[in-house]
Amino acid sequence: MRLNVTGWKHSKGNFEGRDYDYVVIYCVTKMEQKDTQRGAAGIEMRGEPQLVEKLKKMEFNSVLSCEVETEPRATGKGQFVETVVNITNLSPQAKAA
Repeated sequence: MRLNVTGWKHSKGNFEGRDYDYVVIYCVTKMEQKDTQRGAAGIEMRGEPQLVEKLKKMEFNSVLSCEVETEPRATGKGQFVETVVNITNLSPQAKAA
């Protein structure tokens, strides 16, 4: 899916004996248009920590148009979360580099 990406943050550590390591990718996407809402909204998507090296190479001087690939990951009790497994910068300045 194509998303407008505004930034990212890597979180790694230990909380109460449990290790964590993930990336949060900040995006802007179109909201469902209906009588009570219009426009776009900011969202956060959790991603694989392996994305850090790829994200470090992207220039976040403005919003980037990116192709974002996700996979469902089970969280337990029949629930899942969409996790970003790959991201590709589609912005024009990326193609010139």
